[in-house]
Amino acid sequence: MDPNPAQPGLADRVLSAKHFTSWLKLCPNNQITGGKTIRSSAGKSHNRARQAFLQAAASVARSHCAFGAFYRRLKARVGPAQAQVATAHKIARVVYHL
Repeated sequence: MDPNPAQPGLADRVLSAKHFTSWLKLCPNNQITGGKTIRSSAGKSHNRARQAFLQAAASVARSHCAFGAFYRRLKARVGPAQAQVATAHKIARVVYHL
């Protein structure tokens, strides 16, 4: 399986959906020491695939689908920025398994 034919060798590095979302910088980077979380962020990247997933997450915010409902539930709890990244992460996992 080659997720992006424009980048040869990517299939060798991407083993699972977790690796794929990590490569896109859509998963949290938890820095834990002594059992306490110091910081947790998704990281910055200029990857075009990441930007496309974030744009897709922003577009489903007002739609009547499962992703839109997921975004709205998270937005009430954690805020719009984290909800957008989490929804993009969910969309990326679905796209990986297609």
